[in-house]
Amino acid sequence: MLMRLGAIVFALPGILLLVLYGLELSAVTSCQELGLNYDVVTQQCSPDEQPFNTFYMRNSTLVNSMMLLSVAGALALSWGMLVRGMAQQRRGQ
Repeated sequence: MLMRLGAIVFALPGILLLVLYGLELSAVTSCQELGLNYDVVTQQCSPDEQPFNTFYMRNSTLVNSMMLLSVAGALALSWGMLVRGMAQQRRGQ
């Protein structure tokens, strides 16, 4: 059970971040194809030059918390593997 939960908690934050980043990248690309710039504040295309700031700069709390959650999932997954391995060794003896 711990391995399954750890695997889910390990994978879902990364998938969520990739989806959010991909959606924003799609909007930016659409604006660039029109010859405009993407305004991250209004989330619309704008003819004015926009300052450059990364997804991480704008969403640092979200990214950091998702990565921390993913690390917790990796630790739970590792612990579950260790426990399962120890239980199988006891049954084999």
